Amino acid sequence: MSKKNITFVIASLFAFSILLSPNLAEADLLIKKNKLTESTVMGQIQPAKVEEGKTWIAKNKMREDIAESSIIVRLDLNKIYTIDHSKKTYSEINLPVEIDKVFPPEAKQMMEVMQIKSSSIKETAETQTIRGWLCQKFLVEVEISMMEMNLPMKMEIWTSRGLGIDLNAYKKLSGAILSLNPFTKNLSEEFEKIEGYPVLTISSMNMMGTETKEREEVVSIEKKDIPAKTFNLPKGYEKIPYNPFE
Repeated sequence: MSKKNITFVIASLFAFSILLSPNLAEADLLIKKNKLTESTVMGQIQPAKVEEGKTWIAKNKMREDIAESSIIVRLDLNKIYTIDHSKKTYSEINLPVEIDKVFPPEAKQMMEVMQIKSSSIKETAETQTIRGWLCQKFLVEVEISMMEMNLPMKMEIWTSRGLGIDLNAYKKLSGAILSLNPFTKNLSEEFEKIEGYPVLTISSMNMMGTETKEREEVVSIEKKDIPAKTFNLPKGYEKIPYNPFE
């Protein structure tokens, strides 16, 4: 299993952790995040990777940027766009997502050999203040099975209920992204046990001698008017078929 495959699974699992509050404020929002990735391969520590991320939220629209990739959700058009800025390419997926029609044959084969074997979520009484927000700690354990190999993943999620963000309307936006991945459909009830918005998520996974740790943290939340062009496709990019495992 490639790092890209694991990243796809982790990203989808993290997306579940943000569907955890009642309503979304009517104002447009800009959420800024930092993500630190550290890897150890066969005992050798690899250089740490730091990436800045942004999430823009407006009525019926959302855009998430991390490194050189973007995902744009346009509920007004019933579309999702996945964008690779390094290659200047994009994929277009119709909503509601029909996996059998969207996934290419090689991706379908990968999904057949990967399964969520078990999952658990534990609410703790532990709290701490992160960047001025009072947060509560939740522990998540997920075991992924692939070709008789068990790949354990652990997540430590610190959520806050005092950010002034409500997420009821946001569920439709994030749900559109989640529908791209069959893995997460079986985990929705588990993740609904988590309350609050995730300010800090620490995840780790061990895979065939490679240990990968990720730390994603919200650094600011700002209410502001977002230009409409933020949710448009970049000009001059090539349209390609969608494949989450490339």
